[in-house]
Amino acid sequence: MIDEVFGRDNRDWIIQTFLDYIGDSNYRFKAEFNNQKAIENTQMENWVREGLYKLQENVIFLKDDENSEKYHPRIGLLSTISFREFGDDYKGRLERLYNDYFYGRNYDFWKEKAYEKLPALKNSTKMLACGEDLGMVPDNVPDVMYHLDILRLIIERMPADERFVSSLSEVPYLSVVTTSSHDTSPLRAWWEENHDLTQRYYNEVMGWYGEAPNYASVEIIQEIIKRNLNSNAMMVILPIQDWLAMSEHFRKENAKSEQINIPADPYHYWNYRLHCNLEALIENQEWTDFLKNFIKESKRAY
Repeated sequence: MIDEVFGRDNRDWIIQTFLDYIGDSNYRFKAEFNNQKAIENTQMENWVREGLYKLQENVIFLKDDENSEKYHPRIGLLSTISFREFGDDYKGRLERLYNDYFYGRNYDFWKEKAYEKLPALKNSTKMLACGEDLGMVPDNVPDVMYHLDILRLIIERMPADERFVSSLSEVPYLSVVTTSSHDTSPLRAWWEENHDLTQRYYNEVMGWYGEAPNYASVEIIQEIIKRNLNSNAMMVILPIQDWLAMSEHFRKENAKSEQINIPADPYHYWNYRLHCNLEALIENQEWTDFLKNFIKESKRAY
C-alpha cells in the first residue's frame, strides 16, 4: 500500500519518518502523526501530506461513539485500498451492507419527511423550486421531485444510471439542463480528461466519424451546446465559460483554469474570474448576433 501511494523509492523514508512497525507486516502511525489534524499542522510537501491522508482514510468501518462493539461503514468505504483487496464474495457482502446503510433503510423515512417539509418550503415563495439531485441520491428522489413539481438538475456527463452519459433526448420537462457546474470541469477541460470517453461520445452521441480530436474545437462545443438547447428541459442554464468556448476570440487559452471548484482538492479555492469584461462582450455585435441566431435556431426560441 505504501508503494502504491508514495512509490517504491520512498517506502523506507515514509516508514522511518511516520510509522511504527507492530509486527506481522503491519504498521501504525507514530503518535505525532496519528490523526489528520496532526498531519495538517506539520510542515511537509503537499504530495506527502495527501499520501498520509490516504493512509489515514483507508478505514472500512468507524467505531460507534456510544457502543464500542458496534461499527458503521464509512461513506468512502468502496473507494479504499483495503476494500479493493478483499475477495469478490466479501466485497459483495460489504457493498450490500453499505447500500442498505446509506440508502435502503432510509428510503421510506426520507420520502415521508420530503412530503412533509418540501410543500411547506414551496408554498412559502412564488419562486420556482429547483433541486440539485446529483451524487449520492436515493432511488425515490426523482419520483418525489416529479410529484412535487420540483425541477431536477441534469448534466449530460453525470448520468443517474449505468449509461456513460445521460440521454438528452429523454430529459423530462421539469428539469434544468446544464453543461457544467461550479464543481465540475468546464466542457473544454472535460473533453481533455479521458480520450476513450470523449472518443465514444464523439462517435456514439454526436454521431461524428473518425478519430476524436484531443482538444474541443469551437465546432465541437457548439454541437454539444446545441444538443442541450434542443432538449425538452424547461430551462437550459449554462456557465459563461461554456458559452465563450464557442468563440475562438473569447475562449480562454487554458481550459483547466476556468474550473471554479475542485471538490476533491482541499488546496484549490474559488479564484475563477471572467477574463474579459462584460462591456467588451456587450459591445461585440458579431458575438451577440451569433448568440442570438444560435439560440433562435434551437427549441429555446419556441
